[in-house]
Amino acid sequence: MVNKVRFIEPDSHIIKKFVKNIFQRGPIYSVKILFSTVLCALLLTLNSCVIDSNAIVPKTVTIDGVKYRDGFYGNLWPNNLTYQDDLYEVKVWKFRRVDCDKFDWVHSAIGDTASGVLYCAENQWEQARGYYSNSDNFVFYCKIGAQYNDRDPVIEIIADIDFQKFNQLLDFADKNSYNPFGSNKNAKTRHLPIPDRDESPELVFYCESNDGFFTSYKGSKFHIMDGNLLLVFFYDYSHGEYEELVAVDVPDELGEYFIGLLARMTS
Repeated sequence: MVNKVRFIEPDSHIIKKFVKNIFQRGPIYSVKILFSTVLCALLLTLNSCVIDSNAIVPKTVTIDGVKYRDGFYGNLWPNNLTYQDDLYEVKVWKFRRVDCDKFDWVHSAIGDTASGVLYCAENQWEQARGYYSNSDNFVFYCKIGAQYNDRDPVIEIIADIDFQKFNQLLDFADKNSYNPFGSNKNAKTRHLPIPDRDESPELVFYCESNDGFFTSYKGSKFHIMDGNLLLVFFYDYSHGEYEELVAVDVPDELGEYFIGLLARMTS
C-alpha cells in the first residue's frame, strides 16, 4: 500500500495573516519560524520520495501466468547474467528472462543497486533458496593486496572455511563500514598509520557460486596490524598533509579465526 500525503491549499488571506504575524514578532523569531517551515516542507517531500522509491520494487510479479518472487539469494549479488531476447512489461516495470538451465528467472533493472532485482518462479523458489544457501555450491577466495601500477593482487582459494564465520565477517563489515549517509555513524573507529603494502596488504574475503551467477560483496577491505584484524572504515589521505587508516576492530574471536586461516593459506 502506497502512503500518500494530501495537501490542502489554504486561503490566500490566511497565508498573508500568518506571514504578517511572524514578522511582527521580530527578525530573529521570523527567521527561525520560516527556516523551520521550509525544513518541514523539505522533509515531507523527501519522505514521499522514499515511500515512492520503495513502492516501485515489487516482491512478486506474474508473467505469462507464472508467479515470480524475489529474495531467494539473500545478500548475494547477481553476476554475469545473460538474457533472452523477449522483453515483458508488467505495469511500470520491464523484465527479461535470464539464461539459466537450473531455474526459471526473470530480471528487472530496478531497486537501489546497479545489479537490479532477480526473481525466481515461485514453484522453484525454495529449491533455489536452498541451493544458494549451501556453502558446497560456492568457491571462497581471499584477494591479497590491492591493484598497483607495479603489481597485481594475489587471489588465493580458501579450501576449507567455516561458512558461518564467513557470513559473520561479512555481516560485521556491512554494519560497520563507512556510509556517507550516516547509518553506521556509531561504529567505533581508531586512527592508525597507512599500512605498509608488503607487511600488511589489503585483504578482501569473498565467494562466487559454482555456476557463476552470484558473488558476495567485494567492497569490504581488511588489514592485519599488530595481531588484529581490522576492517577499513576509510583511508584518509587529507590532500597529502597527513595519511592515516581509519579502521574498526573485528571482534577478537572472529578476527583470530581469519588471521589463522590466512596464515595456513600462505604458509
